[in-house]
Amino acid sequence: MASKQFEDLFTKHGAASFDKQIYLDAMLGKRGWAFDLNSGVLAFRRPHEENLQLNAQVLGTESADSQTWLWGWANPSGIPDALLKSANELKAFGAAAGAPELITPELPITPEVNPQRIAMIGCGVQRAGCFFRAPYPRGALYLLIKDPRYKRSVTRPIPRILRVFPMFLSDYHVANQRAALLSYLQFYRLDVRDEGRHIVAATKATPRTLLGAEAPQQLVAEFDERDRLIALR
Repeated sequence: MASKQFEDLFTKHGAASFDKQIYLDAMLGKRGWAFDLNSGVLAFRRPHEENLQLNAQVLGTESADSQTWLWGWANPSGIPDALLKSANELKAFGAAAGAPELITPELPITPEVNPQRIAMIGCGVQRAGCFFRAPYPRGALYLLIKDPRYKRSVTRPIPRILRVFPMFLSDYHVANQRAALLSYLQFYRLDVRDEGRHIVAATKATPRTLLGAEAPQQLVAEFDERDRLIALR
């Protein structure tokens, strides 16, 4: 079982972090990569272009043998301190927020507490561009990409939310889907009206041009008495 604090953090940051991962997958696909643990540089191969090199932080590792998550700050292999800044900040944040999953050195992997959910929370709390799972035999290293060279641009958030949020709910159990959507809408800085079982969100109108001002886009979400999504249009 996850703590309430951990569940609340996932509710707050899960959808936006899920969105960031879809963007990363669309941008880089299955391209080859390499990570230098000494410098913290994560490089992606790009055909006909220079490799994309990004600074990354080490969150932790997952083990397929022991089915556990190990935080980077608890790893005895000697990860450079400079690459553990984000992990240590999350540890301090977890101590202040009362989230034991963020301060316990090693955790058993469960459906409620697992590397994906931990990385998604870390990505949101640290305001990272995204996270990256770097697999190796019988395990994986989880990295946060925090580099201004990694640019993400979404010009039409409403259609994206309409597509991504149902995907998020199909992949992850979220008890309070209403709260999850509200946080996701705030991530895109939309104008939001909370009308009980309905949430209405809209983009701001674009500046007037010779062709006139573009009307803002809008979505309406409907929820049941248990805060489960009924409709999104």
